[in-house]
Amino acid sequence: MKSPLIAPALEEQLKPLLDRLTTTVELICIPGSSEKGREMAVFLQHFSSLSPYLSCHITQPGDSAPLDKALDTSLLPATGITVPGQLPRMIFHGIPGGKEITAFVSAILNAGSAAKPLDRPTVRDIAKVRKPMCLQICISLACQHCSQLVANAHRTAWENPMITAHMIDANLYPELVKTYDIQRVPLTVINGEKPIPGGMTMAELTTLLAKHK
Repeated sequence: MKSPLIAPALEEQLKPLLDRLTTTVELICIPGSSEKGREMAVFLQHFSSLSPYLSCHITQPGDSAPLDKALDTSLLPATGITVPGQLPRMIFHGIPGGKEITAFVSAILNAGSAAKPLDRPTVRDIAKVRKPMCLQICISLACQHCSQLVANAHRTAWENPMITAHMIDANLYPELVKTYDIQRVPLTVINGEKPIPGGMTMAELTTLLAKHK
């Protein structure tokens, strides 16, 4: 089944990027019962057909307790990007359409051993995180600054198993908007604490993570 979110022109743009994959990447989705969840499942099935290195697994809450926890089933739909045998640490809540398609592809390239290497200072800063850290990046699909922050957060999660990073389409979760009083995006929440508004470069994000207690 084809997703209307992946037009032929987008397929052509994605092909040279996905051709860089060298290892199998799993797209694991818990869609839930909403219309957005069904749209997400179709989107992922279509997307995974674009490369032999991509596989798509659709599951449901309760099928796997570790997966439920990793993906956070309180915010469905939820999709994790990982490799076989590992729980996801790069997660999307909502369909990564609009500008978020860039962050989605970046996460896939991370898992597929096709991302550009990071500089040594950045790697050292990411490695300084030695306690579990959950990043929630609240975004809008039309936000120009959100996608890069999500990509940066996902890269830190991929590099350090102590970090998980969740992209959250704030428009889908009004209770979350109320909880964190989200008035503009992007908004970063670390371990459920006070939100941090605004975009961040990779250097700014890794410095913040290294200092966070």
